[in-house]
Amino acid sequence: MPIADRLFINATFHTLDPNRSEHPAAEAPPAQALASWRGRIVAVGSRADVEPLVGPDTEVVDLDGATVLPGFIETHMHPIGAGVMIQAPQIGYPDCHDIDGVVAALATRAAETPAGEPIQSWGYDDSLMDDDRHLTRDDLNRASTEHPILVRHISGHLSYANDRTLELAGIADDVEDPVGGVFQREASGRPNGCMEETAGFAVAAALPQATLADMVVGARAISDHCLSVGTTTMTDAAIGSPTMYAAYQQGIEDGSIRVRTRVFPIWRTAGDLPFRTGIGDERLSIGAMKFISDGSIQGYTACLCKGYHDRPDVNGYEVIPAAELIELVTDAHARGWQVAVHANGDAAIDNTLDAIEAALDAHPRDDHRHRIEHCQTAREDQLERMARLGVLASVFANHIWYWGDRHRDRFLGPERGSRIDPLASFTAHGIVHALHCDMPVTPLDPLFTIWAAVNRITRDGELLGPEQRARVADAVAGYTSAAAFVNMEDHDKGTLEVGKLADLVVLDADPFEVDPMTIRDISVQATVVGGVVEYRA
Repeated sequence: MPIADRLFINATFHTLDPNRSEHPAAEAPPAQALASWRGRIVAVGSRADVEPLVGPDTEVVDLDGATVLPGFIETHMHPIGAGVMIQAPQIGYPDCHDIDGVVAALATRAAETPAGEPIQSWGYDDSLMDDDRHLTRDDLNRASTEHPILVRHISGHLSYANDRTLELAGIADDVEDPVGGVFQREASGRPNGCMEETAGFAVAAALPQATLADMVVGARAISDHCLSVGTTTMTDAAIGSPTMYAAYQQGIEDGSIRVRTRVFPIWRTAGDLPFRTGIGDERLSIGAMKFISDGSIQGYTACLCKGYHDRPDVNGYEVIPAAELIELVTDAHARGWQVAVHANGDAAIDNTLDAIEAALDAHPRDDHRHRIEHCQTAREDQLERMARLGVLASVFANHIWYWGDRHRDRFLGPERGSRIDPLASFTAHGIVHALHCDMPVTPLDPLFTIWAAVNRITRDGELLGPEQRARVADAVAGYTSAAAFVNMEDHDKGTLEVGKLADLVVLDADPFEVDPMTIRDISVQATVVGGVVEYRA
């Protein structure tokens, strides 16, 4: 029997192990001690349970009465994108309150940048600007006509370019809209500089791309941030280039990435990959193949069955046409992949379920764990269908706080808007679901996201759809046990059980005991990866 190399004591350990009790996982009796050896748990329970594994060289870590959970698993974020973007000029709220402020911030950067060099920025949110509108080429021309300027919307589904950038990309007045994208236009028909979905891809490609060195630095920065908020696994939900794979590989090898990393190859570049979901090791592994069915509700590009509340003639649109999505998903499924499909609007969710059902009819497979990303406007009949097909979800619960008011009052109306991210219904239908932050769309802070799911409070302080509030146990599972299941990593992660990885988050309060409104105020005292304390507050 191995001798423990580390012993963690003097804490309440919520194992979330359903085998410890007849009660639901979160209500299982807490343990008082945990022992690890070579990065894995070798004992968990009472001090007496673990004492036989303690030897003279065992390091004893006294947690001073803290609460311990399995390390948080972020199932949908974009670490490299976030890490690269934090090096760009920040033009979002609260730094900028209006378009004039955005123009001024970009003009300042232009004055510091040699003529001709591009300026790229992230974080514009029209919903928080006093002007309450999107940027145009004319706005950005005020910042500079000597520098190509490209600004990305906070949602990631729109972008904005000045004249210089459009010229470099060869975008003429008569350019046709691509499949799955739109060039917004002036009354004359000329593109106005705002680009939706795929329309922005060719424009962005005309500018210099992030280098391997940029990506490595960015991934390291986000890895460090993960540790500070208790996250032991980060999932990059869209890998689109060999350089991104190389950045993660380098970061893992040189130790600059200190959290476990799961990556999702995006469908456009994944077709010829000679592997599938699950390959890799406990530090770096391949997850689902990622597809994008529609866009963002904030940009009116999410595909809805019924038009937007304030624009009833607009339904959004398909990024991948429905028939093509069936073919793509069926092919990936047949080759053994888990698939993860971005679908915000209910029409896109219908298309996604049609594709998954067609794939299962053609190639039956148990435990496929195909998943819908965001799944924001899922109807009850769609949830019934998801349960029947065994489809999982990773839910962007932060929508509730950041844009819930706007969804209810503008985009979707009171009925649809109040039930976005219907977490209670996911649970009622028995659908295993994770929670996520979609960083850099919103900040990575699992305890905040858990708070948002449990309380459903909006930025304006309103209670949004109280009947859809998640139970604390289910929200915590969304970042631990359920998250591991949705990521197809539950054999190694998500609960504190013998044989699993010794990944822990140490908290200064117990989320199962505090007032639910204070969950976001809980502090991370330490984060443990493979039995090693990688972060201390």
